[in-house]
Amino acid sequence: MKMMNIKHIAFISFVLLLLNSCTERIDVELDTTYTRLVVEGHISTDTTVHTFKLTKTADYFSTESAPAVIGAEVRITDHLGNQILLQEKEDGVYQTSDSFYGEINKNYELQIDLKDEISSQKQYLAQSFLPSVQKIDSIGIEFNEHFGKNGFWIVKLYAQDPGDEANFYMFNVYKNGKLMTDTLNKVSFTDDKMFNGNYTHGIGVVYFRNVSDEQLFKIGDEVVLQMSGITQEHFTYMNEVLRSTSFQNPMFGGPPANVKGNLSDGAFGFFSTYSNTYCAMILTEDNIEYTE
Repeated sequence: MKMMNIKHIAFISFVLLLLNSCTERIDVELDTTYTRLVVEGHISTDTTVHTFKLTKTADYFSTESAPAVIGAEVRITDHLGNQILLQEKEDGVYQTSDSFYGEINKNYELQIDLKDEISSQKQYLAQSFLPSVQKIDSIGIEFNEHFGKNGFWIVKLYAQDPGDEANFYMFNVYKNGKLMTDTLNKVSFTDDKMFNGNYTHGIGVVYFRNVSDEQLFKIGDEVVLQMSGITQEHFTYMNEVLRSTSFQNPMFGGPPANVKGNLSDGAFGFFSTYSNTYCAMILTEDNIEYTE
């Protein structure tokens, strides 16, 4: 018994020594002199105002908002030469008119001409193809109480995949007009490897954790599923962003690195173009599925 106590004391002493050795302060020196352009924006087949936000990279430990890039000329041109010039509505925010929409099977180029250079560059370019997307036949809602502490809600898709080539999809969900997938880790991205050329038959495409005993979806709610046809490059970029921003074991994970987009000359961000289709349902006692 005494021998066991001595072993326990020795082990505890070792742990305390190890923890104490990890408290050494480390000063991280960052290069704050190198600035890059950051671009946020996309175009879709929806007829609406399309917004692009231009900022500069900021210091890692800065508590200020990223500096806006003002006075730039932002143009979008299709492969036929049709061009529109976006208007700067506020500092660093550039918008199309509300009558603008992207057209499927067209290639688009984003051109940004800066008033002042960023990293010795005044012009930045990006290209993207706008793919098509199949229509949604219908959607469904299922509650599965076996997932998580309080269960999971599953948004199910009924649609035909074309099967002519690899297709890539993005899914967003609205409830009573409010976007539920309002952060990147809630948006769903997938390829069609599981159902290439086949009917989906109610495959789950978006999952929501029921975070409390109160139901996330209720009778009378209007649920809208937005399915977007995206490019393979967009699909890859979004997955790399999610992977780089999610938790990784520091001992087994790779070194951190910036995710490469499709903008020229080292700018950060991704110019995406995608087609949208929508399907809505009103929840009733008869059309909510429950898995017990």
